[in-house]
Amino acid sequence: MSIRKRLLFTLAITLAITVSLSLLPHSFQATPAPNGDVAVFRTITVKRLSSDNLVDSMIGLQLTLQLKRVVWKQAVLSVDLSVEEFGNNTKVWMGDLERLLVLSFIKAENVNRILVRFVGPDSQKAEGADGADRVIAAADVRRTDQWLATDLSKLGDSDPFQEIIWKQRLRLIISGNSSKTPETANF
Repeated sequence: MSIRKRLLFTLAITLAITVSLSLLPHSFQATPAPNGDVAVFRTITVKRLSSDNLVDSMIGLQLTLQLKRVVWKQAVLSVDLSVEEFGNNTKVWMGDLERLLVLSFIKAENVNRILVRFVGPDSQKAEGADGADRVIAAADVRRTDQWLATDLSKLGDSDPFQEIIWKQRLRLIISGNSSKTPETANF
């Protein structure tokens, strides 16, 4: 081969390698969304609930009821939900409770018990006075409860104030006169 052909061949190879190396970093970048937005945060699946991911986990549930208090201590999750906006709508209450149970017992593997209190404004306290909310009802559910495996998806459509089986499963305690349901209770 003549020197001229060798030089052209070497030049072509060098040019190909240079172009390939300059395009290499761009091939590993993720393509941006069609409108040019790039995700800043990525969602993570919760395997273990901890104080590090507790806030993100609660926000991710997108509960209808307002969170008043959340405590994570020794595999027990305690949650206070305000029913002030939704009053007697137990379907909303049970829908949020179902989401909390799915997070606690289906998605996370380290929650052994969840305590949920449904709280509302205290009608007995003086107007404008600061004070604690009144507990209307409280539920206590444990990972060992057998019904979680079969009937958890039915909880959102249940009415534990009328159906005794759900009241027992949730270990539901209603404050004040236990004969009152949210429909007849004053809050």
